[in-house]
Amino acid sequence: MKPSLRITLLGAFASALLVMSPYSTSPAHALFAEELTLNSSNVQVVQNPGQTDVLNMALVVTSHGDEFAIGLLCDGEDDDLLESGVQVGVYAGTCSNYFNLCFTVGCPTLPFSYFLNPYVEHDIGSSSYGTFFALNGPGTVVSKIVALTTPEYTCGSWSINLQATGLDLSSITSSPVALLLNDSDNLFPLCSEVNANIGTGIVKPHHGVHRARH
Repeated sequence: MKPSLRITLLGAFASALLVMSPYSTSPAHALFAEELTLNSSNVQVVQNPGQTDVLNMALVVTSHGDEFAIGLLCDGEDDDLLESGVQVGVYAGTCSNYFNLCFTVGCPTLPFSYFLNPYVEHDIGSSSYGTFFALNGPGTVVSKIVALTTPEYTCGSWSINLQATGLDLSSITSSPVALLLNDSDNLFPLCSEVNANIGTGIVKPHHGVHRARH
């Protein structure tokens, strides 16, 4: 089953988002950054005839825990994307437009949204990575996450490769696109406007994305 993007924004926090100005991160443009920060992204949209579109992503993400509310506080596995997963969604528009619709008429349906969990964890020496595979309608979602060196005053950093097939991405016609990320505690989602390579044809999976072997 494909979960919808789980966004919980309450009270004054939700109201404040409407008046916050976007600020820049490289290479993404984020509407706001709370628990997660997008350090880098490579997004590819491959559009094929019928419901056979492909979405490829290579991301580097850092978690700051509950820093927004009460200073740095890491909730153990809840703030560890390898252990508790990550929600990934894309929207064919800007972050401000997406959240404006959410607060007025209801969040629009995303052309792709999936909660990548659980990752099958593998440990090699002091290094850890996880693999994920799931059926998703007529296609599949495969992902690999690698734990990177934890930057100071953060809860962790990870590289995430993802490929989703069997999609209808016809609504995505131009770059940038809105990339939505959230962790398992579902407190403060991140929306970043990122460049996307959009084209036609069949591509091979990203290097490092494999079907999980149980």
